[in-house]
Amino acid sequence: MKVALLCGPCPPGACGVGDYTSLLASALNHKGVEAHVISTGKWNLRGSITRCEQSSGTKFDVVHIQYPTVGFGEALNAQGLALRQRCVITIHEASRAHILRKLALVPFSIRPQRLIFPSEHERRFAARWAPWTSTISCVIPVPSNIRAFQGQSERSLDEILYFGLIMPKKGLESVVALAQLVKASGLALRIRIIGSCPPKHAAYFEELKSKTSTLPINWDNQLSEQEVAKKLASSSIAYLPYPDGVSERRASFKAALLNGMTVITTRGQHTPPGLEDVVSFCASPEEAFIAARFLGENTEQRMRLADRALRYAREFNWESIADAHVALYADILGARSSLEQITLTASELDNRLDSKSV
Repeated sequence: MKVALLCGPCPPGACGVGDYTSLLASALNHKGVEAHVISTGKWNLRGSITRCEQSSGTKFDVVHIQYPTVGFGEALNAQGLALRQRCVITIHEASRAHILRKLALVPFSIRPQRLIFPSEHERRFAARWAPWTSTISCVIPVPSNIRAFQGQSERSLDEILYFGLIMPKKGLESVVALAQLVKASGLALRIRIIGSCPPKHAAYFEELKSKTSTLPINWDNQLSEQEVAKKLASSSIAYLPYPDGVSERRASFKAALLNGMTVITTRGQHTPPGLEDVVSFCASPEEAFIAARFLGENTEQRMRLADRALRYAREFNWESIADAHVALYADILGARSSLEQITLTASELDNRLDSKSV
């Protein structure tokens, strides 16, 4: 089986969906699927696919679009391809998208082979917009983009860690507010911010660093996956204040859980009920500061949450995610094979009728 995964030019660390696509390709290859990530910078997508097919000497059995990504940007090339050729499409974000982005999703609903969503909430949201897609849509969860650290590490209690993309609308204002509370308290605590900054938000990053230069914040940027995993496994408490609340599509959240951290986060309308005994929910930086002090002083409660978090995160592993994709692809190819057989049989029948009439 040969699969094309389309995400556009996404430098490592600059786009969560781009990172996901690369890891999915690796997981599929381990399952015996020949998966190619199409990430060319020149957006004639059909031409990019053709060149990849020519270089390998075989055609793709499945074309799978990952959307949205930094690589696609605001262009509608992916939508044009989906209208021209039947594809599998994973829509990573629909409900929170701007109205123009929501409208840009409509072409994907016209003739997809399958639509994949990262959560049941997202699938239902899309079905309200396009009810006809409900019979061809499914949910495949998003696992952690960072694997569990395999080495030995000793956990520190003298810092609170944030992990995610460094850009607007990621909750960093709440992280800065927490750093201000830490400084005002006089506690020997620091905030560590781990992440990468997409190039178009470089000015935002520099301004944020300048404004927080007097706060107890350490910045770790452009780390490798192994380095990030080690940092997560070396800290005890994470503060992940998602503006819309934690949900199943948050890969950074699952990375913290998978590496045994106790997570303080926010609740939202997309937050699954199964997280009640897994994390500490705090609605504001003030509540997060109180929770962090409590967890730092109460080893038993901290370890209890970390243990539950680890068990929860292990349900979302790359092996099961790859298996779900392989099953979906096989189902599509099986249906296509059946249709081709029916077409062939009908053609043979026509030929026989024609021969009799002669």
